[in-house]
Amino acid sequence: MQIGQVAVVGAGTMGSSIAVAMIGGGLKVLLKETEQTFLDKGMANVDRFLAGKVKKGLLTEAEAVEQKALIEPVLDYERFSEVDFVVEAAPESLAIKQKIFEDLDQWCHVEAILATNTSSLSITQIANFTRRADKVVGMHFFNPAHIMKLVEVIPGLETSHDTVKSALDLAFHLGKLGVRVEECASFLVNRLLGRYMNESLYALQDMGAGAVEEIDQAVQDYVMPIGPLALRDMNGADIGLAVANFNFQEYGERFAVPDVLPQMVAANMLGAKTGAGFYLHDQASRKRLGVNPELETILAKLKNSAKSGKNGNSFDAQSLFLPMINEAFLVMQERICQPEDLDPALMAGLGMRQGPLAIASQIGLKDCLAQLEEKFAQGEERFRPAPLLKRFVFAGRLGVV
Repeated sequence: MQIGQVAVVGAGTMGSSIAVAMIGGGLKVLLKETEQTFLDKGMANVDRFLAGKVKKGLLTEAEAVEQKALIEPVLDYERFSEVDFVVEAAPESLAIKQKIFEDLDQWCHVEAILATNTSSLSITQIANFTRRADKVVGMHFFNPAHIMKLVEVIPGLETSHDTVKSALDLAFHLGKLGVRVEECASFLVNRLLGRYMNESLYALQDMGAGAVEEIDQAVQDYVMPIGPLALRDMNGADIGLAVANFNFQEYGERFAVPDVLPQMVAANMLGAKTGAGFYLHDQASRKRLGVNPELETILAKLKNSAKSGKNGNSFDAQSLFLPMINEAFLVMQERICQPEDLDPALMAGLGMRQGPLAIASQIGLKDCLAQLEEKFAQGEERFRPAPLLKRFVFAGRLGVV
């Protein structure tokens, strides 16, 4: 499909960032909001993102001006009949998205593709709000969209091959890595990320607050650009808890939520936005000030509970990735993506220096299985080995990549 003009619905941080990614590819963009105040904030975000690219030498001042001119801010759908491709970037509320997709179905021409940037909601359910389910697709940009390279392209049950191809082609045109991901809760990258993030909290519960910096530094030294606890503070413990609860609801016991997370949310220790999470934060300068001493009170209570202390106090960064590796084999077993796409997607989406399959191959699949079986034998359901991992080991495979 030839794409001439696109639209982005929602001019929040994510929507305005997607708009900047679009104009970076030379596309004209209608950027829609419901109120002028929101639209003004969105255009201010556009200015800020473009200024950042100029500062980094990625654009000249003149190029930034030219690109911004490609955006037309609007408060209604009057011009949407001219649009070939729409990306919805509204809040993660099914009711909000239902209204938007019903409106898009009415205003857009019959061949227009309607994409949602949802990170968790069902593409099939959203598509059912329209009379063109074959032309609705998930297009999950990673934040910030104008910088991050990964776009997960998720077909719903009725999405056509041509629609998926058009979304992948658009991602490629924007200089992104477009990866087809079959529909499942949290899709690919966030699904695997959830296992690793939970495991970092289990490790912290075993080790105590003094290990916050140890865990983060070890993981940074190993393979990640930022530690899991610092990342949780950046994104917000309340957001993290909502995602963790959703994954537990969808996948069951292996995604069980570590007790420390709801305790922190209840204490309003949400991270950078409240000034305290795993770390203390200066909200004016956004600098970390050291480990939050109040965390020890929560962890001490958990130490005395029946659920804590099952894994002992030993820690190495590699151990946090065992659940992610196991989930990667479950993903391959379910054929959620092509195996060759899995590591590149995790590296592009999370900034990992190695993907989970490469890490598994480095450890050795037999050793990965042995470690999982040992932990599973201790009664920890989250370590139940994936059947496909067992089959790889039975076949004598040393690695995946």
